[in-house]
Amino acid sequence: MKQAPRAWYSHIEAYFLKEGFHKCPYEHTLFTKVYDKNKILIISLYVDDLIFTGSDVAMFNKFKESMMIEFDMTDLGMVHYFLGIEIVQSTARIFISHKKYMQDSLNRFQM
Repeated sequence: MKQAPRAWYSHIEAYFLKEGFHKCPYEHTLFTKVYDKNKILIISLYVDDLIFTGSDVAMFNKFKESMMIEFDMTDLGMVHYFLGIEIVQSTARIFISHKKYMQDSLNRFQM
């Protein structure tokens, strides 16, 4: 069905708004929620994948529990790939790269 992605997005958007998230006016797949003026949760949604980050581990856990109750969701842990972007995290830094995407493209065109 052509309407299925739109219906899914409408459903999850309604859920985020009900839970107190604010939709970014410039990027319709970005949602934020601020707690106690100094804690924030940021969610990026792409079709049926989402990543989130923020400033408080308790917020992460509460958000995951709430999502698992509302949706059939799997927690894949720390992000490694999102939208073709490779993400490597350590305690000191976060490294973002298109290495795999570029290598696949070069292989595809036998370069």
